[in-house]
Amino acid sequence: MPEKEGDHHKETWERKQPSSGSGLTCGGMGCSMTSVISAILIMCLAFTGLDGAKNLPCDRPTFDNEVYNHCIPLYKQQMAASNYQQECPWPTTKGHYVQLDECVRKVINRTFCREPSLKNEIFLKLHQTYFPLCFFTQDPGLHVLLLLTLPCIIVTFLMPFFCIYLNDTGIYCGSSE
Repeated sequence: MPEKEGDHHKETWERKQPSSGSGLTCGGMGCSMTSVISAILIMCLAFTGLDGAKNLPCDRPTFDNEVYNHCIPLYKQQMAASNYQQECPWPTTKGHYVQLDECVRKVINRTFCREPSLKNEIFLKLHQTYFPLCFFTQDPGLHVLLLLTLPCIIVTFLMPFFCIYLNDTGIYCGSSE
C-alpha cells in the first residue's frame, strides 16, 4: 500500500521524538519554517517596541520634579563654593556642569521629555544665574596671534624666492617648459 505524504511527515516526527520525553524535536521542512517565522515575528515585535518608546508622551510632572528637586539643588550646592558673583567660574566648575548635564539627560530618558526647549530653558536660567560674567569671549593675546599667523605669511612670501633658487640650481619648481 503506498504511503501518503502526510504519513511520511508523521513517521519522521515520530522517529525524531526523543525517547525520554523531555522535549520535542521535529524533522522536515515544516518545523524549520516554523522556527524561521517565529524568529522573524519576535524580531518584528522587538523593533516595534523600540520604536514605540520614542513615541511615548512626555511625563512633564515627573520631569519637573526630578530636575528641580534633585539635579538643580545638587548643582546649586556645588556652585555655592565657587565665587561666581565676583568672577567667571567656568574653567573650575566644568565638572559640576557636566554632572548637571548628565543628570538632566537621564531624567529626559526616563520621562521621555525630549523637547529641546525644556532643557534649553533650564540651562538658560542657570547661565543667567551662575555665568553672567562669562558672556564675553576674549580674543587670544597678540603673541598667540603672531605665532599662528606669521609662519604662514613668511612661507607665502619666501616660496617664490625658493622656486627661483631651485630653478637656478637645475631643479625645477612647478611646471617645466
